[in-house]
Amino acid sequence: MSSTPAPRSQAGASGVAFLLQLERRLRLLQDTGEILSLSAQLLGQRLGAQQVACFDIDQTLQCPTLQHAWSDGLAPGAAGEYFLGDYAAGLADALAAGQALAVSDVASDPRTAIPAALATFARLGIRAFLNIPIAKDGQLAALFVVHSRAARLWHADEIELAVQVSERVWSTILRARAEARLRTLTASMEMQVAERTREFGRTWNVSPDLLGVLNLDGYFEHSNPAWQATLGWSAEEIRTTKFFELIHPDDLPRTYAAWDAANQGQPALRFENRYRHKLGGWHWLSWVAVPEGEKVYCSARDITVEKKLEADLAARNSERERLWRSAQDLMVAIDADGCFAAVNPAAGAILGWLPEEMLGRSIFDFVLPDDAAATRQALLQVGKESMPSFENRYRHRGGGHRWLSWVAAPEGDLIFATGRHVTVEKEAQNTLRSMQESLRHSEMALLQSQKLEALGKLTGGVAHDFNNVLQIISGNLQLLQLGLADDPLAAKRIASASAAVERGAKLSAQLLAFARRQPLKPLVTDLAQLLRATEELLRRATGESIETRLLLADDCWRALVDPHQLENVILNLAINARDAMAGQGQLTIELSNSVLGSDYTARHADVAPGDYVQLAVSDTGTGIPAELLDKIFEPFFTTKKEGEGTGLGLSMAYGFLRQSGGHLTVDSLPGHGSTFRIYLPRSLEAETELPLQLGGPVLGGKETILVVEDDVQVQTTVVDMLRGLGYVVLRASDGESALAIIGSGVPIDLLFTDVVMPGKVPSTALARQARVLLPQLAVLFTSGYTQDAMMQGGRLEPGVELLSKPYRREDLARRIRHLLANGRHVTALHQYRAQLAPQQPVPSLPGVRRILLVEDNADARAMTSELLAMLGHTVLAVGTAEEALPLLGTPGLELLLTDISLPRMSGAELAEVAARDYPQLEVVFSTGHAPANSGVLDPQARFLVKPFTVEQLQQALLPPSLGA
Repeated sequence: MSSTPAPRSQAGASGVAFLLQLERRLRLLQDTGEILSLSAQLLGQRLGAQQVACFDIDQTLQCPTLQHAWSDGLAPGAAGEYFLGDYAAGLADALAAGQALAVSDVASDPRTAIPAALATFARLGIRAFLNIPIAKDGQLAALFVVHSRAARLWHADEIELAVQVSERVWSTILRARAEARLRTLTASMEMQVAERTREFGRTWNVSPDLLGVLNLDGYFEHSNPAWQATLGWSAEEIRTTKFFELIHPDDLPRTYAAWDAANQGQPALRFENRYRHKLGGWHWLSWVAVPEGEKVYCSARDITVEKKLEADLAARNSERERLWRSAQDLMVAIDADGCFAAVNPAAGAILGWLPEEMLGRSIFDFVLPDDAAATRQALLQVGKESMPSFENRYRHRGGGHRWLSWVAAPEGDLIFATGRHVTVEKEAQNTLRSMQESLRHSEMALLQSQKLEALGKLTGGVAHDFNNVLQIISGNLQLLQLGLADDPLAAKRIASASAAVERGAKLSAQLLAFARRQPLKPLVTDLAQLLRATEELLRRATGESIETRLLLADDCWRALVDPHQLENVILNLAINARDAMAGQGQLTIELSNSVLGSDYTARHADVAPGDYVQLAVSDTGTGIPAELLDKIFEPFFTTKKEGEGTGLGLSMAYGFLRQSGGHLTVDSLPGHGSTFRIYLPRSLEAETELPLQLGGPVLGGKETILVVEDDVQVQTTVVDMLRGLGYVVLRASDGESALAIIGSGVPIDLLFTDVVMPGKVPSTALARQARVLLPQLAVLFTSGYTQDAMMQGGRLEPGVELLSKPYRREDLARRIRHLLANGRHVTALHQYRAQLAPQQPVPSLPGVRRILLVEDNADARAMTSELLAMLGHTVLAVGTAEEALPLLGTPGLELLLTDISLPRMSGAELAEVAARDYPQLEVVFSTGHAPANSGVLDPQARFLVKPFTVEQLQQALLPPSLGA
């Protein structure tokens, strides 16, 4: 195909003008694409070409990438990669050398007339072209091309113009790229500077370290907020204070040395000192100081905590060393070969081996062969992770072995382990199993206790109703007996019926004891003394063929218990022992102190740990079969033959001891006998006297008594009994009606009320409200079943007077007479004291006398003592005859003034001792009975009848010669 000449381009000045215009326009552009696009358009239009493009040469010319192209609108789009094949390879060297390539006709030019290249040219519509290379560092970087659809001859000025344009375009592109990079760099640097500035500001403000700029005068010109956070000083205070003034005196020398070094130009300084806190105290600071010019730039870190930790660490290391040496556990370090690298001194105490004897030796020289395999497995495990626990046995140097429980952890090439000596614990496992078995027994005992508790509630209710029935029968029998004195046959029948009532009352009392509802009068009791006092009774009860032994420990503790009920329990156990021995054997009663610990209480659910007095009753009888031991405390259960026992003795003992806060156990071996052990809580209080036992004649009175009883038959019986004794009797069936009677103003001397009352006003509330209305009113409770309202810890509340059903007419008469007499006597004493208080002391007649007063009623004793003192006499006052006995020989004692009804020894018995040992001592009896009914047989006896007046008291104190 022939080449068609193209129109000749303008040369000379017009070409220069084109280039200048191109440069002006390119200078305004910064985007590479815009530069290429404009230059391609202008060059294409200038040369009359159909397409001008710029190729990027990445690696080889065979596959260039067309980035930017201008077209006259007729040529097809040409962006993308091109594969020029061998054609490009042939041109690569020339283009790389910077030589422009002009092809007037691709079909005839041998350089392009290659089939593969012609196919590409044909597809792109290229017939003639110019290739202007742009080389960079000897490598072809880009290629400017000018395409023509028709063959044309490229003139030298056109080729030169294309070269000039490509050079200018490329330089413009390089300039634009450099400017772009510069702008990017500038922007980046500006951003970095701004960010660094912000970071510095943030760092300055939020840094926990103390930052500052120090001038050569020793003042901080700048300081960050950490100063105030750490030391409490504000920036202004830091700026105006010379830094040496804040330093600990002991740290000034090294701080001066660092300051001098800084002034001498030492580039960086590191030192520590202490700065004073504004609120007091010192903080350790670690400084880095860098001098620069006339400033010193400083940074300090608060290392107070670190200093304390260092001190603590040093102390801890010292403690660890002491622990290593003093630890009772075996502490070792084991190397990778399983040999001891370190052993603490505890090895000697536990294994008998000295540490130096174990160092360097394998642990398997000491581990028992049976435990070797498990020990190897444990070592493998602990090499990977901490071993929670492992146990094995080590040989002891003196023979045998020791169990060790190990905890170990790896650290570096060593395994550190601590072995606790657990031989005792291992041996105690059997004990633990035994304790678990004991716990099972305790649970069974608890179930048994709950069973007995349920039975107790049932029997308590039955006993209450039974006592009311017995009271009706007993009261009517006693009333009948008063009217049938001349009928012997009727009297015999009444006596028989009364005996049956007594047996029923005893049975009811046993039921109440089991139910823990019997009224108790506990006293701080010396049990050794009680046993000695009952020894003769026990011997008579068991018979001569039974050998009875008392083994009483010295210094036995006292116990708070009802002594009479305890005597019944001991007697009952002794009789049971006699029956179990068939009248032949040995009965041993042993008294000792016992401390029950948690191991014991763990096996017995109904007892608390503490100090107890133990009373053991042992026999050599037949014993009790094991299968019956859980039943013997149940009511009505008995191992005796029919008709030989009620089955209530042991249940009564069990209930009484539980009510007293005690405990009862039994050990028995069939064929060898039984031992019953009574445990009573220790009392630290002083021993108290026995309660008053009322005796003497059955007397009535003319006072008014209010009877409150809900059971109509019981009420009728007791009202008849009291009226038969001469009293004026009022009656009520509940608390509300009783309060109405009391509030009516009727004079009442004594309130006799049942404990268990229907209605809204219980008996205790009735008594309280009645005493508010009538302060001098005496109150006597009665019941066949005491409730919590009357009880305090299973015992009667202090000051409560209770007459248990069924009661005899004589008991009722004596108790009421005693309460009324004491009440009137104390009232009268109060009145006389009030009359004498504002007056001058009355002179004694004929002079001051030394008097020993014996009176069991505390109020009467206090008031009588005070009256005697106001009369000018010297008084020694005690509550029992036993307390009075050692005082009878007091030097100068002239007169014994004693009540007749006293605990244990009576006043009459005390007077006999005084008359025998101190015949010169005058005796005056104080009694609420008439002298004829006092029981004192001496016709010369002197009496002071309660209640007495001051004049009667003075007259009784006169010597016989003056009073006659």
